[in-house]
Amino acid sequence: MRLTDRQGTSPVTTIVHHYILPGKMAAFEDWSLRIRTACRNYAGYLGSEIIKPVDPPADNEQCTVISIFRFDNLAHLDAWMQSGERQALLQETGSFCAGAPVVSQYESLEYMFPPGGGGKPPSREKMAFVTFLGLIAPVYFIPKFVLAYITQVPILVTVTSLSIITPLMVYAIMPVLTRLFKPWLHKPNTP
Repeated sequence: MRLTDRQGTSPVTTIVHHYILPGKMAAFEDWSLRIRTACRNYAGYLGSEIIKPVDPPADNEQCTVISIFRFDNLAHLDAWMQSGERQALLQETGSFCAGAPVVSQYESLEYMFPPGGGGKPPSREKMAFVTFLGLIAPVYFIPKFVLAYITQVPILVTVTSLSIITPLMVYAIMPVLTRLFKPWLHKPNTP
């Protein structure tokens, strides 16, 4: 677990690694749908997604599936994590998982920055700086492109630009920048 402020009011991202037994992907997918449906009914739920292998595993292969879910604050996340409904659903995983799921929780954008050797994410100042660098080009160029080629309605320019910039940052720019800046991100701050 990465959270340092247990009383925090900022959004919380939880990343869970599931190790699926050979031939049990269909059972996992059925269970995953049920637990995500249950999660949606809890206060503060912001969304979830599943990341699974691009190529389905062969019947004799174990694979890893990652589920990501977000809550608006730690209290709402804790209510879900401690709920009897979730605990009952977790009891079912023994039939299709090779072990207990591995759970990590992050505040803010920490989930975009893999922990360093000490198991800690980089400082917030460093995360903010790398995020700033990543945003410069898309924020400068994408709205101009949208304005010139898609729409000239101001609110639609903003919404369209954000719908392009957000996944671009999460799936393309930030992974590259975190690899590029990894030595600096995890270097201890010196006074």
